[in-house]
Amino acid sequence: VDCMWGSWSACTVECGNGTRTRDISQAATNSGKDCTGPSTEICIITSCTATHLSALGATAKQNGDYPDRPVTLAIDGSPTIVTGQSIGSDTCAATINSTNPWLQIDLKAAYLVSRVRAIIFGSSGQNVNVHVGNSVTNNGLDNHICGIPPYDSSTNTDAIWRDVSCSPPVWGKYIVSQRIVTYRFLEVCEVTFNYELEIAILE
Repeated sequence: VDCMWGSWSACTVECGNGTRTRDISQAATNSGKDCTGPSTEICIITSCTATHLSALGATAKQNGDYPDRPVTLAIDGSPTIVTGQSIGSDTCAATINSTNPWLQIDLKAAYLVSRVRAIIFGSSGQNVNVHVGNSVTNNGLDNHICGIPPYDSSTNTDAIWRDVSCSPPVWGKYIVSQRIVTYRFLEVCEVTFNYELEIAILE
């Protein structure tokens, strides 16, 4: 009697990338053939709406930390929104003063990103390109530019959400924000994103 697999289980997620499993329902006997193939496989659920995630659990780097403004403050899951005032040193990440400063987030998996939301403080939100993609070349700055967050000079003293839509959605493991400026800093308080699907990347 040959080995026989049982049915696959339901996917472990309702949307995006998950796994499903199966068990042997009949073991081989009397010189029958053994079961072949995996007992676990990836399943992808596409019939779902876009999911919103914070970047909490990701890793990040920037082109130098401003004193007391480590890059981890941009992915700590604690968004800070203020208007008309300065912000504390323990709330937002900031780069050193440089030409075209940047901040890169490694999401640890590739997502089909449809929107990036970032709290960018004041004039740091001016002339910012948001890149999404899977390449680490040039710190991810060679990846596709989803767009430029809207900027209004009247918000120069505000830390507010600034949105970029990726249309069409872009596959990416990395989200990189770069401020195009001669010699200034980039100040980011929090980054979140919307995605349609997720594909795990093993490292």
